[in-house]
Amino acid sequence: MRKAIVLALLFSVNCGTIVHQTTQSIPVISDPPGAAVKVACGEVENDPNAVTPTTVEVHRKPEFCFISFEKEGYERADVKLGRKMSPLYFGNVIIGGIIGLVVDGVNGAMWNRTPHKVDVKLKPVTAPVATR
Repeated sequence: MRKAIVLALLFSVNCGTIVHQTTQSIPVISDPPGAAVKVACGEVENDPNAVTPTTVEVHRKPEFCFISFEKEGYERADVKLGRKMSPLYFGNVIIGGIIGLVVDGVNGAMWNRTPHKVDVKLKPVTAPVATR
């Protein structure tokens, strides 16, 4: 019985890391659709030819995290993603202990990216006003 409890505790260390990993999937859409999507958020590889609607992967840890949208005839749009502490991180206090707190803190699994879905309305490029 004691061995089973110890094994259960060992496998439940790092709640955030185990449950939702160190990356997060973010659905992205634009109006109009078909905008090129670029991600600057850690070293996750996304399709370099991704266009909306799509889903991108972002790292949970970096403070600097942006998704950019570009479409001919429209202004570029950049969306900054925030970080919010994951409730799973606190599961370490009950189950994972200090080791889980440290590991999830170091690898970034303690964070959730916000917003969880990005929906951008692109603005048409306006032509310069002609002067006489």
